[in-house]
Amino acid sequence: MDASRTRVIVVNFAPEARGLTAAVADFFGRETVELVCVGATPRREAEAALARAASEGLQIRYLEGSVDEGVDRFAARLAEAAEIAEAAAVIVLPVSGSAEVDAHSRLTCVAIQRACGERPLPTTVVAIEDPEASVEFSGLGVTTIFYPGFLRAALFAHACVDLPVFNFILGLLRGRFRVETLTIPEHLRGRTFGDACMTLERDAAGRPLTLVGVFADDPEADGATAMRINPGARFPLAKAASLLALTERP
Repeated sequence: MDASRTRVIVVNFAPEARGLTAAVADFFGRETVELVCVGATPRREAEAALARAASEGLQIRYLEGSVDEGVDRFAARLAEAAEIAEAAAVIVLPVSGSAEVDAHSRLTCVAIQRACGERPLPTTVVAIEDPEASVEFSGLGVTTIFYPGFLRAALFAHACVDLPVFNFILGLLRGRFRVETLTIPEHLRGRTFGDACMTLERDAAGRPLTLVGVFADDPEADGATAMRINPGARFPLAKAASLLALTERP
């Protein structure tokens, strides 16, 4: 281990997550971070995906392994080969090919806990597929559990700062999503647009939705209702007539 660098370990790494390695490197600084990726992808394929990042000054290595080989065996690999107890942070990614994605991540966290033994766990971030699965990670020392749906809502809300940007995003999503207006639920009437973004995840049919704005009175148009894209997290919903959302086509 290079003591001069901050160690970050990405567990359940797959080639499609190579963008994450670049983001971590950019955040910490390529000359100050040591990145260890652990996953079930064959070494040659994984290292090919990581080759570009490694060639740009990032200290990075790949270890083959998964909790599928057994919790104790994987824990030993994390302890010895990855030296996970020395890490500053651990990122646990979901395994898309797993029959039970969140259960797989939970067992991964059990292995991490065992690998660290009596030593304090590193800051551990886990991405889950089902928001209701968060309770399964209780007692495993996980620092942060996030559901990508929340992140998606926040990103779209912040990206849609004006109508041209909104139209650009719609162009990217053409054919998959549609724009709908939603009635504001009574329990959110006294809340803010930010609260709605963090609360409303699905439409009446159970499809994922992303809030991008509101319809509200336009003070410059004699009280006429106008579309406001990303009115701001603190915008009071009491001033809105309805919500504007992207939903998946049936």
